[in-house]
Amino acid sequence: MKNFKQHLSFIIFAGLVIIFSSCEKVIDLKLDNAAPKIVVEAILTDLDVRQIVSLSSTTNFEANNTKVPVSGATVTIKEENGPTITYSEVTPGNYVSTRYKGIPGKKYTITVTAGGQTYVAISTMPTPVPIKSLSQIELSAFGETRKVVQVNFNDPAGVANYYYNRVFINNFKNDRYYVDSDRFTDGREVKNNIFIDEPELVTGDKVKIQLLTIDEKVYKYLFSITQITGNGGPPTTPANPESNFNNGALGFFSASSFTVDSLVIK
Repeated sequence: MKNFKQHLSFIIFAGLVIIFSSCEKVIDLKLDNAAPKIVVEAILTDLDVRQIVSLSSTTNFEANNTKVPVSGATVTIKEENGPTITYSEVTPGNYVSTRYKGIPGKKYTITVTAGGQTYVAISTMPTPVPIKSLSQIELSAFGETRKVVQVNFNDPAGVANYYYNRVFINNFKNDRYYVDSDRFTDGREVKNNIFIDEPELVTGDKVKIQLLTIDEKVYKYLFSITQITGNGGPPTTPANPESNFNNGALGFFSASSFTVDSLVIK
């Protein structure tokens, strides 16, 4: 499969260079190697579940971005014209709410206080976009074939939509960020190919896709991560991505509506 990967990567890269060079501006940020920063990873969904916020501290990029949990913090999320949800630390760096369901269209404000500093981010939960189905397709190139999962859904017309596909293989979350926008698919049927590596998909694998609708700031943050890591093309110069948190925090807060589907690879 190595030659297939190399050729396919080149084809994808070439296509992305053409597309993004004309339509998607990569965030150009200054390299920040000064001091450790807090990293907040928080997704509030419209599912009636215990929501999770993860806090860690990272060293600079020259130190391989090593993270350590941040304990003893105070974490709350305030719903617009609604209640304030308080999170409790259950394991080092992991904070959990009571069961709570976010509401599409509502604005949410997260406040994190740690180490004498307070960090705030705001996110409005978009309307959910249902997954119509997941399909398995096979792509062939240079004599080799690869199994690919296709996410099928209808993009709502007349409104900017941004998507984050969270991928689970045999119940293990894939660390890659699969993000997309409807810049060229507004109001159309979307067939989004999810290329999964390390390991590649094989017969019997169970694939679960969570399709999250996200706001523009979260999309730009996750898109910049894909550029830094090389998921969306060749790696760019390491830099601190533009978080939607204030006060120099890294990470992101996303109030995200949520649909899910799964299939077994044949």
